[in-house]
Parts: sequence; structure tokens; C-alpha cells
Amino acid sequence: MYGVLMASVLELLGPHAYGLWKYGVGPTDDIEAAIAKLKAKAPHLAKFLSEVAQQRL
Repeated sequence: MYGVLMASVLELLGPHAYGLWKYGVGPTDDIEAAIAKLKAKAPHLAKFLSEVAQQRL
């Protein structure tokens, strides 16, 4: 099985990643985990994060 290195929220958003604490997303969470957490509480942010990740990574 192959592992894929996934960027953390902090690597993608920089210091803005700390603003997601209130939604249960830590800055060291990987992008996929952050999107999964945000889908329940803030779907608009989940969509934004996935779009940014697709363009940047």
C-alpha cells in the first residue's frame, strides 16, 4: 500500500489556519480530515478549503 503525503491546514493557509479552531479543525490536521470535520459544521468552509487545496496542491 502506498502512502500519500497530505499537506496540513497550516501549510495551506498559513496563520489563517488557527481561525478554524472554533470548528474543531487544528492547524496540524491534514486537508482531508479538515474537510471532513468542516462538512458537518461549516460546509461553506469545507468547499472553500477543498477548492484552495485543488488549486495550490
